[in-house]
Amino acid sequence: MYLKKFSLLLVIVIMSMFSIHNVYASQRFADVPSSHGAYEEINYLVDLGVIKGYTENGKTIFKPNAFVTRGQAAKMVIESTNNEPLIVSKSSFSDVQVGTELSGYVESAIKLGYFTEYSPGKFGPNVPLTRYEMSKILSKAFQLNEDEYSKLALPFTDVKPSDPYYKYISAIYYNGITKGDTTGTKYNAKEAVKRSQFASFIARASNEKYRLDLPVQGGTIPDTKDAIGQVRATTDDLNVRSTPDSSSSSNIIGKVKTGEKFALFEIQPSGWLKVAYEGRYAYVYRDYVQYVDENGQKLGKVQKHVKASGNISMYKTRDINGKVIGSFAADTTINVYSTIGNWYLADINGLPGYVRISQTTEIVEEQPTPPDNSVEEKPEEPQLKTKTIGSATVNGLHIREKASGSSKSLGKIDRGTLVEVHSISGNWAKITYNGINGYIHKTYLRLKNQTGSPIAGRIIIVDAGHGGTDPGTASGNAIEKEITLNVATLVKKKLEKAGAIVKMTRTGDTYPTLSDRVSFAQKNYGEMFVSVHVNSASSSAKGTETYYSVSNNTNEKEDYALATAINNQIVKNANMKNRGVKREDYFVIKGLVMPAVLVELGFATNPEDRDKLTSDKYVDIFAQSIYNGIVEYYRK
Repeated sequence: MYLKKFSLLLVIVIMSMFSIHNVYASQRFADVPSSHGAYEEINYLVDLGVIKGYTENGKTIFKPNAFVTRGQAAKMVIESTNNEPLIVSKSSFSDVQVGTELSGYVESAIKLGYFTEYSPGKFGPNVPLTRYEMSKILSKAFQLNEDEYSKLALPFTDVKPSDPYYKYISAIYYNGITKGDTTGTKYNAKEAVKRSQFASFIARASNEKYRLDLPVQGGTIPDTKDAIGQVRATTDDLNVRSTPDSSSSSNIIGKVKTGEKFALFEIQPSGWLKVAYEGRYAYVYRDYVQYVDENGQKLGKVQKHVKASGNISMYKTRDINGKVIGSFAADTTINVYSTIGNWYLADINGLPGYVRISQTTEIVEEQPTPPDNSVEEKPEEPQLKTKTIGSATVNGLHIREKASGSSKSLGKIDRGTLVEVHSISGNWAKITYNGINGYIHKTYLRLKNQTGSPIAGRIIIVDAGHGGTDPGTASGNAIEKEITLNVATLVKKKLEKAGAIVKMTRTGDTYPTLSDRVSFAQKNYGEMFVSVHVNSASSSAKGTETYYSVSNNTNEKEDYALATAINNQIVKNANMKNRGVKREDYFVIKGLVMPAVLVELGFATNPEDRDKLTSDKYVDIFAQSIYNGIVEYYRK
């Protein structure tokens, strides 16, 4: 009976001890309530004997928001890894007194490689620990094998792969010890670590129970050996983004100046290019860069064409063991920009690369050669009786027996020669020239009405830039996709009123890809293509500029004439700064042989231009000016 009473008493005492401990734990530090984010981690380390608090004014406190010092961190990491303080007879540092508790922990932490000296001969025991130092300490102390994480991409925009601490930061990130700042996009390496934060980091490193959800490995650091090419910025203050989306500024991770080069890894159908930027993958928009070859030079003029002898590869460099960046099917026509040894410099949709000469065959060129800039004497114009006539836009233009490029040639005419146009079907004009009846591809004719409206019956493609998920540039109340659609819609109405047949690549808030826009123009037998855009750069940049294509452009003079007419009209009527007519291989105009231009109305980032771009009055002036330029082109 006595034994039973003693046993019951013992159980009560033990239970009371547990109760007392729980109450004590919950009230251990007056400044760390149970609602504190590091409450469990701090008490876990106290129970292990790794940390302790302070007694002030009769209260036990932890000082969670005070910065942890290098000396305190040395003790915490030695204790939490079950290492022993190192007793020495002479201190390694002038600011750490030998024989003190601190000395043992500091000497041990230095010997184990967790710390390095703060300055020559000094440890800096009272200096706040930085997040830089924290990453190395935890990685080394808890054997996180940092080299395994050195090539993994981080979400932190303020940590470059060239940073000597990159691998340590990567190791603690991928092991669930830190996630960076509240946004998850910055690490803030130079900031000091608070006591509560370091307690959390130590607890997470010590016990998986406290670790954060492990992040998905987001790919590796870009390796330029894997790049498919290079691009170069063509505008100042080009936004570099972490994701292929321009709907907000939150993903902008940098800006670059004109001429900045990027290694190119992927060309997306939406117009975004995946590039390398400061050691991480990023995105820039196609319209604001140009492809360049391995030497950083843009492609010049096409020298000739060849055909693929079979299914052949295009290489990034002149090396058959190098990276393959594209391919050509058998009998595909290939643009040749230059010949280097046994290789041709070629391109696929503007991306430069190399093909082996031995895998191609020469083509006997029947296409007209690009015109030079010399002044030509116009032949005496015959009396033409048809309502519509055509003026040849290139030299060496074939008159075909039938409406086919492979049909027999009945003769050739040069630029400026006039022909009678009887009818048009698809891309072919039925014509008469000096008694010869035949067909000419209408792309190489400037079609002119002898009476009535000069644009009646002309098929004009109007392209409102961007749209849908791609808003283009945005500043204040100016959103590019809205402005371009408003202007393009008014241009369409004005042209149709004068009898033109107008096709728009988009009529609402949709996003046709760049390839879709080119295909749309071709499928609708367009005779002219005008793409409307809004510019962006620094706030000081302003004015109108109009572009035409450079490469493989047999209709270069027509493009220039159209671009000049439109640009001059906008500058005059809208009182815009004249930034001139420029040559650039933007995708939508490079991919077309018909006269094609890209108009940058003004800069949304400039207050004066922005006011005009968002004004109903000036939107109508922009549209009227484009209309006037088109009419002027057809009247010449």
